[in-house]
Amino acid sequence: MRMNSNTTTWIIPTRKQHVWAWLSVVALAMIMLLSACGGTTTANGNNSGNGTTPVATNTPAGSGSGSGTTVMIMTDSSGSFAFSPATLTIKAGTTVVWKNTTQVAHTVTSDDGKSFDSGSSNPIAPQSGTFSFKFATPGTYAYHCTIHPFMKATIIVQ
Repeated sequence: MRMNSNTTTWIIPTRKQHVWAWLSVVALAMIMLLSACGGTTTANGNNSGNGTTPVATNTPAGSGSGSGTTVMIMTDSSGSFAFSPATLTIKAGTTVVWKNTTQVAHTVTSDDGKSFDSGSSNPIAPQSGTFSFKFATPGTYAYHCTIHPFMKATIIVQ
């Protein structure tokens, strides 16, 4: 309520002003609630040595001999796209599955351009697209995303 300068009577706000005030309070509360739900976390709460790429626990994609491991294509805590884990050690014969959890397409391309390539013409689809490759030969395989060249990771096959 406010006081009218011409008289000493109080002016009572209209019902419409009360409704708008109430809706404003509710909207503000919803914005605060939704913003509290945001943010990113890593699979095990740790960060790698450089502090940008989260270290994830390997997620089995299968069981038994020749079982697989999943590499997540994700947005890290700094807001950049990343492969998680950035370095993965596996046994020969293991199938690695890359799963895209971001809103955009990505590729998985070996740095040598020959070992494996998910393909630039048909990249891994956003939000749950996958690519898999069975690593039969021991060695170190550096790879990247051709769409986002800053995305780099390594598979070590023993």
